Amino acid sequence: MGTLHDANKVLMGTTGSNIRDVGNKKGAIAAGIAVRLKSDDTITTAKADGATLGISLGKDLSDTDKTAICRKGLLVPIQLTTGFNPTIGAAVTIDDVTGLAKAAGAGVTAFNGTFATGRVGGNGVNAGQQEDGTTVGVAYVDMPGGL
Repeated sequence: MGTLHDANKVLMGTTGSNIRDVGNKKGAIAAGIAVRLKSDDTITTAKADGATLGISLGKDLSDTDKTAICRKGLLVPIQLTTGFNPTIGAAVTIDDVTGLAKAAGAGVTAFNGTFATGRVGGNGVNAGQQEDGTTVGVAYVDMPGGL
């Protein structure tokens, strides 16, 4: 039996709105991480490997060797680096290696999205829950026009 969901946490792999465009690609990347498309049509988190495709929603339950990816949507959860508390309305910037949301600066890339919330639960709180029960820092982002 899997881990029970804590109703006070954001369940990673879900979105807070049904306004979304979701596809899938071969590979496995945890929910809430920015995904990039490699030239061989597989996925990665590294900027050096390709352009930003969307935010992972985790394992595609219809095709278990693929990851579901949200390319466009509202209230899409994204994992945050430790200590990062985004500003509502600010552009989303992601770490060029890990794909986690991070403050603007060296080693990050902005993409076509804005933070709909700050860190859920407050700064330093891990209010996102992965399917295995682990918790992560999370905020919601809006990507109404897609990436």
